[in-house]
Amino acid sequence: MDQAFRKLEASARQTLASINDRAGLESWRQRWLGRKGELTKLLNQLSRLPASERPRLGQLANGIKNHLHDLASQRAQGLNRPMERVASLSATLPGRRPRSGHLHPLTLITRRLVEIFRSMGFETVTGPEVESAELNFDQLNIPPDHPARDLWDTFYIKSAKPLVLRTHTSPVQLRALQTRRPPVRLIAPGRVFRHEATDASHEATLTQLEGLVIDEDVRLTDLFGTVNDFLSALFERPITTKHRPSFFPFVEPGGEIVMGCTICGGRGCSVCGLTGFLEMGGQGMVHPTVLKNMGLDSRKYSGFAFGFGIERLMMLYYRIPDIRLTLSGDLRFSQQF
Repeated sequence: MDQAFRKLEASARQTLASINDRAGLESWRQRWLGRKGELTKLLNQLSRLPASERPRLGQLANGIKNHLHDLASQRAQGLNRPMERVASLSATLPGRRPRSGHLHPLTLITRRLVEIFRSMGFETVTGPEVESAELNFDQLNIPPDHPARDLWDTFYIKSAKPLVLRTHTSPVQLRALQTRRPPVRLIAPGRVFRHEATDASHEATLTQLEGLVIDEDVRLTDLFGTVNDFLSALFERPITTKHRPSFFPFVEPGGEIVMGCTICGGRGCSVCGLTGFLEMGGQGMVHPTVLKNMGLDSRKYSGFAFGFGIERLMMLYYRIPDIRLTLSGDLRFSQQF
């Protein structure tokens, strides 16, 4: 009989541990401790035992009953705690307002650039960030032995077909010319990727805006005027620009866009290296080979192209000292603009 009482106690404790609500706890009480419960049934069997055994077993049964009652009370308190926590909350207290997001300065400046070029008659086009090596390099007159194609400068994708993370947005213009014929005025803003070290003025991921104009009788002076008008509109003041000759495989002649420093007004400061001018991007007349790759007759059509690093324009426009802040993900940074 002792073993029967111990077995009942163990079974009752095991089922109590799985109770998760008050209804289940009440059912447990009825099953094990109720007037017709398992413990009562076992107590009714004591009358069949010798009189000498009844007091000891009765005392054992009462101890088990009291112990199970205590366990049930503890379980009930555990089930009540979540309700007590909810009851302690006051619905009259003011809630916490969610933090509002804010447009990133890179988004703001990109929208402004697109709007300026739209007012100048340019169409905005976009394309994939994972690009074929043919469009990223070959079609743009960048030969296989060019340094830009080196693994130290370009991120290559493992695939059956040579793919890269685009190093510029020029391939977007090639794609656009597959469905358009001159005259065209295009801009292609978007992310590009360079395998280079990160510092205050360089990032492996950056944003670029490239422009392309193709028509009959397009001249170098048209390029200079377009770039000068764009920068003057962006900074809302007359801007002095220079063309510094340089080499880019997809333009001929090619050069760098050099702008009068907007920080010191051309007098010379630490930002411009005391020169009074800042390098802003590249420009030039579209190379005849590139026109041919676009399916155009270079004897009939000519064009110019230019490219700006949007982060550089953003840093000058908002006077941001470190390019790494743009990818920090810190809302305190974005909320300043």
